[in-house]
Amino acid sequence: MKAIKTTCLTKDVIRASALKELTWRAYTVWRNNNIAVRGRKFIGRLGVSDIIGITKDGRWVACEVKTLHDRLSADQMKFLNEIKHSGGIALLAIQENNQVKIVEW
Repeated sequence: MKAIKTTCLTKDVIRASALKELTWRAYTVWRNNNIAVRGRKFIGRLGVSDIIGITKDGRWVACEVKTLHDRLSADQMKFLNEIKHSGGIALLAIQENNQVKIVEW
C-alpha cells in the first residue's frame, strides 16, 4: 500500500475553500482583515476570526483559519467562545490530510 504524502496547504488556500463551503451552507461570510501594520498602533479587537458573517436567521458566524503548524492564540479562543456562548456559530477551518475541513469550536 502506498502512503499518501501530505502537503501543507497555505492559509490563503484554506481560507478560500472555507469561504466557498460556508457560502454553500447559505451563510453570508467575508474575509476579515485584522492585522497590525508596521508603524501604526493596532486599534482593532484582538482575536477576531479570519472569516466572519451571519446566518439567514441573524446569528453570528466566526471561522478561524489554521494551517497544519498554526495554533489558536488566547485572544482567538476567547473570541470563538464569546461567539458560541452568545448563540453564534464558532468554527475552525483546518487541514486534514490534503483537504480542508470545517469543524465546530
